[in-house]
Amino acid sequence: MSEELTCLDNRGADHMQPECEGPVELRMPLSSTGKPFPRCDRHWKIRLEIQEGIDTRYPIHQPSDFDPTYAGERWEED
Repeated sequence: MSEELTCLDNRGADHMQPECEGPVELRMPLSSTGKPFPRCDRHWKIRLEIQEGIDTRYPIHQPSDFDPTYAGERWEED
């Protein structure tokens, strides 16, 4: 028998968070935890928008303040 999943962001009608909408599924991890979390369609979409903002502020590629002279490190191959 499988356990019914509850959306991680389901905090009830008393909170400012929008209510759940759509099926609750284990969603792929967007952080380095590697652990999937259960979210409904609505909260998954919100989480993806939040992650997009994080990725914009903190790009994976070479940071703007990277100086290759420090410790002889490089981000790109020559």
